Amino acid sequence: MTVGELKEALQSLDDDAEVHLAMQPSWPMEYAVDYVLPTDDAVYLVELEQIGYLPGEVTEALGW
Repeated sequence: MTVGELKEALQSLDDDAEVHLAMQPSWPMEYAVDYVLPTDDAVYLVELEQIGYLPGEVTEALGW
């Protein structure tokens, strides 16, 4: 995914909505994002903390 694709995906969403990362399809967990770290080659979303298990409806929507 590119920065442009991410911006497009987010442009219609509420500015106050929290951003979480969904990870580990075999053990679905969600993480809070702490900050964004841009480099010359990529943009990193840096984990703040593990929130817990990914909600079932999100896991299902992802096909995990």
